[in-house]
Amino acid sequence: MILRHPRGRATTVAIAAVIVGLPAAITACQSSSNTASNGAHSCAAEPGVTGSSVKIGLIYPDSGPAEIASAFKASRSGVEARIGLQNDRGGVEGRRIDLVWGDDQSDAQTFSQVAHNMIDDQKVFGLVATSIVLDQSADWLQKQNVPVTGTATSANWSNYTNVFSAGNLFNTGGTSVFGDFVKAQGGTKALVVVDPNIAASKNLALQFVPSLQSRGIQIVDVVTYTNGVTNPARVADQLRKSGADTLVGAAQSDPFIDIYSQAKANGARIKVALNATGFSPGLLAQRGADMAGMSILSSVAAQDSPAMKSYLNAISTYAPELTDPTDELALAGYVAADEMIQGIQLAGVCPTRQAFIQKMRKVTNFTSSGMIPPIDLTKPKQPILCENFMNVDATGHTFAPVQPPAALDHDGYWCGVALQ
Repeated sequence: MILRHPRGRATTVAIAAVIVGLPAAITACQSSSNTASNGAHSCAAEPGVTGSSVKIGLIYPDSGPAEIASAFKASRSGVEARIGLQNDRGGVEGRRIDLVWGDDQSDAQTFSQVAHNMIDDQKVFGLVATSIVLDQSADWLQKQNVPVTGTATSANWSNYTNVFSAGNLFNTGGTSVFGDFVKAQGGTKALVVVDPNIAASKNLALQFVPSLQSRGIQIVDVVTYTNGVTNPARVADQLRKSGADTLVGAAQSDPFIDIYSQAKANGARIKVALNATGFSPGLLAQRGADMAGMSILSSVAAQDSPAMKSYLNAISTYAPELTDPTDELALAGYVAADEMIQGIQLAGVCPTRQAFIQKMRKVTNFTSSGMIPPIDLTKPKQPILCENFMNVDATGHTFAPVQPPAALDHDGYWCGVALQ
């Protein structure tokens, strides 16, 4: 187990889509309390809370499998940026937020060890978990009544009252929003591409297919694609011969782009090309010509929105080491930290873990100050109903949000309905 304190400085959609984008290799006691004293508030003892500070923990994979550690590195920057911003605003009720962090190495047992250290020994109030291995510790964390925020990486995240996420794409049930989008863009017949080696890809396909069908979109085929094994030209030819006008991918970015560009070159008439991943300026710079006209899921606000401008300024100020502020896991870390901060704020002048959990479970419209579509925290098992869709312009140079029709518009996001 490796535990470190924050980096020295004066002063944690969308994960599922990110997991799809990773290589397939990734799929191979109630603590004693601190006394609030010497501060503005005189409160009963509560873990991690003093008169001048609230201590929280961040658990993420700083090491372990290289593919995962590399992808999740940005999440810590997002968490630290949001906390830095809050501390410069005066903290919460005058209390500074102190952050300690630990490396779970993408190993469930290590996560448990780090969590026990933070809760039993370091006395943190709550945890931000940007991790794929929380599940085996979830029962214990609930018994300890520890608030946890983070990005859901399995349906299990929705089974615990103390665990909060910004929506769970792995929840069972369905949403019409994907079908709503394709139908509005003129799609009628779809071929769906899925990577059978990645669980998140298969789960997304299970969301896409009924959503499309709910809006009258015919599914001509669900094609399995293994990167480095399947020939994209074969899938592109399949698309052309099927007469499909829509290509939907629960796939890694490059394979989807390969299929899409090959299909266009073969003369396929594609009205809609929608993939779960690919919203990356770096990728656009490399492959913009091949991406022209395609659309990508994005569960965050548009680049020119007030919420995104505030986020970008926070990253520049408090996490300047982050080279790509649009990194989806940096955004996820920022939102997870914001959710933790909101819970502490709602818990009142003398915050308790129980008050945090009870108050947050009454929030029906969590948006992280406009950063994400509205999430109803009173219904943790509800499928995600709202999304943002980004389109690559005809020149392949820029992303632009696709505006929803009035009937589906919720503050600029596409919002569908739950499928029965």
